[in-house]
Amino acid sequence: MTEDTYPPETLELIYNEVKDRLNTQFQSLDGLNTKASVIIGFVGVIIGISLQLYSQSNSYLFGSCMTLFMISIFFSFSAYKIKSYRRDPEPRALRDGYLTTDNKTVKVQLIANFVESFEENKTNIEEKGKYINYSLILLFVGLIVLISSIILG
Repeated sequence: MTEDTYPPETLELIYNEVKDRLNTQFQSLDGLNTKASVIIGFVGVIIGISLQLYSQSNSYLFGSCMTLFMISIFFSFSAYKIKSYRRDPEPRALRDGYLTTDNKTVKVQLIANFVESFEENKTNIEEKGKYINYSLILLFVGLIVLISSIILG
């Protein structure tokens, strides 16, 4: 099927759906960044409180929970670090390359670019989600160890 035979309604529907899906992906990315920053802040507060509750009698458990909290912060920072994400189209390239091109050709090319952007960004976002999950697991294990340290101390 060539660009000339694409039904205009279908082309418009696919264009809008792919564009919306790419925007949803970037909203998800913003949500993950927010989660990572909240985890960093929460762990910082927990560390501050923990230092006030430090007991010499359970220094091994206390050191263990601090280590878990620090690793949790490391994973959160790993999730939060700046990565380049692909967001098509580049306005100048779009203007320079397609200003005199017909509407169908431009939409077909934009759809292809949106799909490529989505697929490239998906792996980076999934990696960010993994780091946040690791951070949360370590945070909760650290809290359990901290509570054990307090109870036993």
